[in-house]
Amino acid sequence: MRNLSDATAKGRKNTAGCTKLAVFFLVCLFFFCGCPANASGSDGNDFPFVKDGKLFSFSIEPERNITSDSLISINDYDFLNNSEGFTQKGVSVSKKNGWILAWNKKTQQLFHIDDSKRIRSKAGAAGSLAYVDKKFILLQNSSFDESKGFGFTLYSIKYSWNGKKISLKQIWKGSADCFVSDCFFTDDGVCICGGTQDDTKHNAFYITAKGIHRCFSTQKNSDFLRILNTGDTVYAFLSGRDKTKVEPVLFSFTLEGYTEGDDAADSLSFYTSSIFSPDFDCFFGYGFVTDMLVIPASFDGQISFVCYDYKLGRISSVVPDATGCVAVLGSNSNGTWYLARDPLIEDSFYGISLFTGTECKKIQEIY
Repeated sequence: MRNLSDATAKGRKNTAGCTKLAVFFLVCLFFFCGCPANASGSDGNDFPFVKDGKLFSFSIEPERNITSDSLISINDYDFLNNSEGFTQKGVSVSKKNGWILAWNKKTQQLFHIDDSKRIRSKAGAAGSLAYVDKKFILLQNSSFDESKGFGFTLYSIKYSWNGKKISLKQIWKGSADCFVSDCFFTDDGVCICGGTQDDTKHNAFYITAKGIHRCFSTQKNSDFLRILNTGDTVYAFLSGRDKTKVEPVLFSFTLEGYTEGDDAADSLSFYTSSIFSPDFDCFFGYGFVTDMLVIPASFDGQISFVCYDYKLGRISSVVPDATGCVAVLGSNSNGTWYLARDPLIEDSFYGISLFTGTECKKIQEIY
């Protein structure tokens, strides 16, 4: 990848600490972390999301015209004693059209839920955290081994001949020093990223049935690592904790690469773009991939989406009024749906928004 700048994320003072703001944002991260890997779907699918441990979903008819004042129908799920204990990381659309997968921490099970909101199948899935996709579930335990890190287990999700019943097959088990801040799934496994226990590095690990290897590493400051997969290349950026002004650096690496040192791979600075505002504070939130990279960024305290054409190597536009992306929910012909919120602005819009490619539309608040 061509370097547009010698800028890297190094040299900034490591400020990650135990401030009240940091604790607040970590709480938001735990409950609202969204994995781009499960943000898939098609027209007619129900897109699952989680609020306060409860499971919800919504769907949009393909022919419906979405406007900024449109209301969408939101489904809630009542499973008697099992209606709580869900996490945003642990939900996904299913391979069976209209059905969803949802991991429940209380029952330690992966539910397969039909389009009538009934649990049609369950599979035991013990862990402290879960990251779910159509084809895989990655489970993380709660204990940290000083010499190894957290324990992780990757399972493939098997569907019955009619797609209704699910079962799990373990394909890898091991450890990694990684406090997961983002992930995405591939046809072969999952890529996770996050900070180390000593809070000095960000690492990205690729896990498949063949094993685990570190494919990216860079210095950690007061930030979280986010990753975006375009197929041939993975892009990474640092999402700020408190909108402190930093340089807008985008990294790139490949899943096949192995990193043994501490330095990041290729990097470029967005300051080289003539349409990039000098009011930039930091990247802030979760990004996603359309036909370009869509990266949330704070400009003078307000979040916009920076659209980067990775094929041409340039910023194509900066779209305002994004509010903030705390979870990517899915995509269809209307665009990309996301859970919008800025946790640092009191009483900011909190709900489902749509990015059409040219504008951000606030569709419906959730309470």
